[in-house]
Amino acid sequence: MAPPKPQRPDPAPTAPPTRLTRLYVRNYRSLEDVDVPLTPLTAFVGPNGSGKTSLLRALNLVLGDAWPSLRSFRIPEDFTNFETSRDIEIHVEFDPPYVHSDTLSTEREVTALRLTCKPYKRSGKWGEAGDLHVDLDPLDEQGDVPIVAVGQPQKGQKTQFAPLRVGTDLRDHARILFVDHRRSLAQHLPSVRGSILGRLLQKARKEFTEQDDFKRKYEAAMDTLRTEEVKEIENTIAETAKRMLGFLGRQTTQSVDIAFGFADPANPFNSLRLEYRESGLVVPGEELGLGIQSAMVVGIFEAFRRLGGDFGTIVIEEPEMYLHPQAQRYFYHLLCEMAEEGQCQVIYSTHSSIFADVNRFEALRVVRRSGGRTNVTYVQDEQRDELMKARDNLKLGTRFDAARNEVLFASRALLVEGFADRIAALMVAEKLGVDPDAEGFAVVDCGGKAGIELVVRVCRALQIPFVVLHDEDVWPTEDIADPAKRKRQEEENRAEQEMNERIKAAVGQDHVVCVISPSLEAAVGVSRDARDKPRKVAAAIEGVDVQNPPGELAPLFDAVNKLIRGLPK
Repeated sequence: MAPPKPQRPDPAPTAPPTRLTRLYVRNYRSLEDVDVPLTPLTAFVGPNGSGKTSLLRALNLVLGDAWPSLRSFRIPEDFTNFETSRDIEIHVEFDPPYVHSDTLSTEREVTALRLTCKPYKRSGKWGEAGDLHVDLDPLDEQGDVPIVAVGQPQKGQKTQFAPLRVGTDLRDHARILFVDHRRSLAQHLPSVRGSILGRLLQKARKEFTEQDDFKRKYEAAMDTLRTEEVKEIENTIAETAKRMLGFLGRQTTQSVDIAFGFADPANPFNSLRLEYRESGLVVPGEELGLGIQSAMVVGIFEAFRRLGGDFGTIVIEEPEMYLHPQAQRYFYHLLCEMAEEGQCQVIYSTHSSIFADVNRFEALRVVRRSGGRTNVTYVQDEQRDELMKARDNLKLGTRFDAARNEVLFASRALLVEGFADRIAALMVAEKLGVDPDAEGFAVVDCGGKAGIELVVRVCRALQIPFVVLHDEDVWPTEDIADPAKRKRQEEENRAEQEMNERIKAAVGQDHVVCVISPSLEAAVGVSRDARDKPRKVAAAIEGVDVQNPPGELAPLFDAVNKLIRGLPK
């Protein structure tokens, strides 16, 4: 459990942090034509090679730490099908817009940046026809580059107008922090522009008033370090360098000196580093294994959650890397909380069923690749209300088992009620000589019929093929002598029938739903009141002849066969 947040005074009102709202990419790697909305928490989920990394890299090209240039691209690899005659376009929208005030004090709003890499159409002063060049353009709400007044007009002269150019202030308005899969601690140190630690230490920098005292102590420390051998090394380097620079002139080289230093006295916070200490051994954090570095990076995010303010957008490539499952869950909940509380927008790619959460269906972006082309599916606005109702029906929805999230990575899925049903389906598949894992199939324990309804709607929204297997759970009442018990069973039957109808309506295709009547346990001769039902069901399935299964189990075999062979059109 995360420690409680310290009480902090209410901060002064500030402008809301910028959030990215849409990414459109054309002809970049496998992203031939991809248009995807971005939410406060956005998770790109999909198999290797589907294009997840390309989506994150596209964001980094436009808004990352390095200014985009021709060197930012790998040529021809970054062009779809290696065709450099295509125009690469990466278009990122954001909110709130950037407001530019020109020399006439006219304000124009910029709502997006567009990065293009394309060949010149004709030869000119900038290059020959066919040569590649890169442009970064600001766009208004209509998708046009704003025309603004430039320069101060002289008396009697007309005001000059020109297309608005992207400057550092405009790009910083929506700049992202990109955390790649290497998870190096060096990316997050205070000296790195835009790092979380750098942001957290901004206030401390402003409050630091002992620069002169620090400088004196720093110089004293350097004098202690500068032994005779160190001085000789310094002098040798300095004299040699001055000889190499001699062509600049004697006066210039006399003003040059070269010496060792280990910090910037004027900005000591940039010299801070995280160290790992154990049994008297002190090791710089960036020299440790990536597992420990990843844990320290999570610590930086936790410090930001507890002490930081608004940040903007953090883009993370595979946040689960180098973390054990419990640490993955901790980091996932940390990122969710930061996004939900508005501290920052979080966009990431993942292969982990912990970070790909069916219950947070609004955040999911399923990335697939077919015919060399990437496509992205997500929940549409018209599907959202039914999904929210299904989630509300699942009482434990907020504690969704990560195992169920495996459906997001499956090529096809069999959705079942519970653990015993999952065991039975896997045993039947094994008897039929099929390994679901090897085929990319998933048999998903949905935790009850309410869970089936939610997962069905998510699968439909994200275009994941599925089959449903559940018990009818409608039991005869004629032989129940006790009127109270009969009435209770009739009420339970009505509730089950309503739930069965909800599943049927959610699925929308009768041939996809397989129903065992009255239940799997009854079909294999296990009592409703038996203890250790999964073990008893497994023992019964072990003895079934797959070439001649009993009629009561026909729905189970039908469901598994549909999973294996694919669904009829």
